[in-house]
Amino acid sequence: MYLDEFRAVVASLTRELALVSVSGELDLHTAGCLEARIKEAGTLGADTVLVDLSEISFIDSAALVVLVRETKRLQSRGRSLVLVTNDPRTRRIVEVTGLNRVLRTYASLHDALAALTPQPPPPSAAAHRSRAA
Repeated sequence: MYLDEFRAVVASLTRELALVSVSGELDLHTAGCLEARIKEAGTLGADTVLVDLSEISFIDSAALVVLVRETKRLQSRGRSLVLVTNDPRTRRIVEVTGLNRVLRTYASLHDALAALTPQPPPPSAAAHRSRAA
């Protein structure tokens, strides 16, 4: 596989969270595929679609338009789109275009999952004491 070969894969992580993992060049020629994969992820019933751009090598304005349009479409349905981008160049583009004001962004998939996945409540002190007795 060439480093810049485009791929977008959809996965259901939880009932509340779907993932679109993207790699390669994200441009005018591949933006339509990105849009289709985000829409596919939206059909999985998750409240949040997480788009992971950690493995992209390039992004242009056509892809940014798709991200904005899909964010608005999901928001109109009470859902959200969340972005992961760890590349400083891509993060800069997201900041300069103001996309980070429209949707939540995370620097890593780990950070996004930690923030978006419900954590079990800590055991209560009473439950802890009763086990110790």
